[in-house]
Amino acid sequence: MKNVKSKFVSTALAASVVLAGLPGLHSDAASVRKGFDSKKVGGKVVISTFADAVSLTPLNSSDSASIDITSMVYDGLLTLNKSGAVAPALATSWKKSGLTYTFTIRKGVKWHDGKPFTAKDVKFSYDMFMNPKAENHYASLFDAVKSTKLINDYSFQITLKEKDVLFLENTVASAPIMPKHQFPKGVDDYNKNNKIHRNPIGTGPFKFKEWKSNERIVVTANKNYFEGRPYLNEVITKVLPDANVEALNLIKGDVDYVESLTPKLLAQVKKDKDTTTKSYDQGRFDFIGFNEAVKPWNNEKFREALAYGLDRKSIVSKIQLGRAYQGSGPMHPKIPQNNDSVKALPYDVKKAAALLKEIGYEKRGNTLYDKDGKAVKIEFAYNNGNKTREAVALLAQQNWAKLGIKVTPRAYEWSIFLDKYAAGELDCFALGWSGYDANVDHYQFFHSSGIPTKANPGLSNRNRVDDKTIDRLLEQYKQEENREKRIKIYQELHKYMSDHEILIWTYHPKLTMGYDEDLGGIEPSISNDKFSLIDWYWKDAKKRK
Repeated sequence: MKNVKSKFVSTALAASVVLAGLPGLHSDAASVRKGFDSKKVGGKVVISTFADAVSLTPLNSSDSASIDITSMVYDGLLTLNKSGAVAPALATSWKKSGLTYTFTIRKGVKWHDGKPFTAKDVKFSYDMFMNPKAENHYASLFDAVKSTKLINDYSFQITLKEKDVLFLENTVASAPIMPKHQFPKGVDDYNKNNKIHRNPIGTGPFKFKEWKSNERIVVTANKNYFEGRPYLNEVITKVLPDANVEALNLIKGDVDYVESLTPKLLAQVKKDKDTTTKSYDQGRFDFIGFNEAVKPWNNEKFREALAYGLDRKSIVSKIQLGRAYQGSGPMHPKIPQNNDSVKALPYDVKKAAALLKEIGYEKRGNTLYDKDGKAVKIEFAYNNGNKTREAVALLAQQNWAKLGIKVTPRAYEWSIFLDKYAAGELDCFALGWSGYDANVDHYQFFHSSGIPTKANPGLSNRNRVDDKTIDRLLEQYKQEENREKRIKIYQELHKYMSDHEILIWTYHPKLTMGYDEDLGGIEPSISNDKFSLIDWYWKDAKKRK
């Protein structure tokens, strides 16, 4: 489907592509996608998740459960094809002159409520995303924008204040366009109108139908979609308690598609003759995070000690059963920005203990004490239902006990977890960040400008990373036009972040989806497992009724 790039991931958090250069003038795509077969139309699909959505207003939330739905309902001006190159969407063509981009807006498109779509909606959306009062979780995507201009109903202009060589790929293709008429109170509606948050109106391939909290979200086919309607009539996203229940529902036939099967359940699913599996890489890094603005996490040697004190190889071999790459930083091994020379710290309890002693910690008996004589206790949080993260928390509890640290694993409902994460109230936690490809830009997640504030508590640097070297490298990367030089900047960033143990890097998963063997058209990209959702179809005509 048209891919509004998913950047944050929830459940399992949510594969090699080519960097696209800056485009010049591009022409319109066909009004009906190539290869469309009307005989494939019909039926519904049930997709599983174990985290309910938070908000269906674009960029107003950063969880994958919400983004999965908004990417079905909304379009951006541009999209990304499977290779990661920009392609037309609501803009049929665009041209660049200096720091100014001019977009020709597609004519004849209507919002799902029947009202016409124009450049006025585009202007409204970009101005909202740039509004300092808007609770936009991805506000840093728009840092380079100086101004926007409505030329006429079908022409729109963006002028940058500084060079951003991946602006089209990482901002324009990531910014869903909203209907101006749905937000009569402007930013107040965007931030606080729960009726709007739960009833999205888009131009995308699917129309919103209903949302029953903690049960299901239903979308239906947009039969007037400008690329041709989706084959499926309906997609139901069903909320289930955990990964075990997901797999059971898949085998029973109550769910048609599971994004990621845990390694322990994979063998069981493969035995079922009515299901099939497909392995794929996802642009994602999993990690153990913390609020680096507070003690003890603001001490690099404390973070390094806990990294040495965690048997990360066993996370890959025993928890992931080998279905993961060992993590050493935020770059996936299948993208060129990955620095192959960087290796994860080994499991070394003695080294960990020596580092803790060096910075003033003392172990007496089985308990570690800080300089103030307080026993070191850590709550390790993860999102409820995520069995992999629960296992990581239990491993940390076991490993760090050898250092004298008492770890208490604790599961939170996803919405509560996100609120605490944004507020910096989680002590230590397992999480992941995904949805990136070879156009990767980690600016919003690691640049100091992305640290949440009272004005915008939803910004994405929720680990409170505040490092001048990281800021400099992130800024240089966005401005370097030479592809090879740009790759080397991120390879340097990879090494720096690993050397300073900015997070405790755990792994990059090798994911396996499971789905009904009669379901066709499934082609994931490295940034989106449901990239081809518009082309999913039932092979059996009986299931199309």
